[in-house]
Amino acid sequence: MASAKSPNSGSGLHSGREKLRQAYNLAGEAAHDTAEHMKTRARETADHMKARTRDSVEKGRQRAHDVAERAENSIKAHPLVSVGCAFAAGWLIAKILK
Repeated sequence: MASAKSPNSGSGLHSGREKLRQAYNLAGEAAHDTAEHMKTRARETADHMKARTRDSVEKGRQRAHDVAERAENSIKAHPLVSVGCAFAAGWLIAKILK
């Protein structure tokens, strides 16, 4: 049994396709915007982590310099004790390695 199409059925199909096309375009734009936002956030996070890492490295470098300076001052203040400690450490290592 054949059914007759109404004269408006063609325009309804056309408007449905247009709505689908618009929804598709809107979804594409939203996906693009989201991807751009994620790229921006990732870049900002990476820059922040680089800055924190740089700060941590600089603090570690400064701390190592301070420890070395304190050790040097201690050796200068007590040279005989320093030589004795170095001798004892060398002797102990030699005994352990034998």
